[in-house]
Amino acid sequence: MKEISEPRHIEPHLTESSTIRDFVFGFGDGINTSLGIAAGVGGANVASDIIILAALVGMFTGAKAMAVQNYLAVKSHKQLLESEIAREKWEIENKPDLERQEIEDIYKAKGFTGKDLEMIVNKVTSDKKVWLDTMLTEELKLNP
Repeated sequence: MKEISEPRHIEPHLTESSTIRDFVFGFGDGINTSLGIAAGVGGANVASDIIILAALVGMFTGAKAMAVQNYLAVKSHKQLLESEIAREKWEIENKPDLERQEIEDIYKAKGFTGKDLEMIVNKVTSDKKVWLDTMLTEELKLNP
């Protein structure tokens, strides 16, 4: 029987919804900020073009602030992932017995026992990339 090394997916899948989420948050924030500025400046009894200008400036300033916040959040998350990946790699290299036991515990909790459990643990731990990916997804619930 021929072994398939990677699953084949023909249809596209949405793997990250952060772009949509960022757009919705940014749009909502921009509308609310603009309305607040327009209402505040409008109450000052100034010309309508000043109100529109103030609302536009507020909207773009808010968008810039959200972009910076999102950049910092993504950068921090990436650094956290890189740190966790490095730690797991180190543990696999330097504490293989403990990491192997963790793999066994993970699959035991899924209901595998005996020879099936032994076969899975041997298969996972025989390939360091599979081993690392398994530790990241199963133990740490990360998506490398």
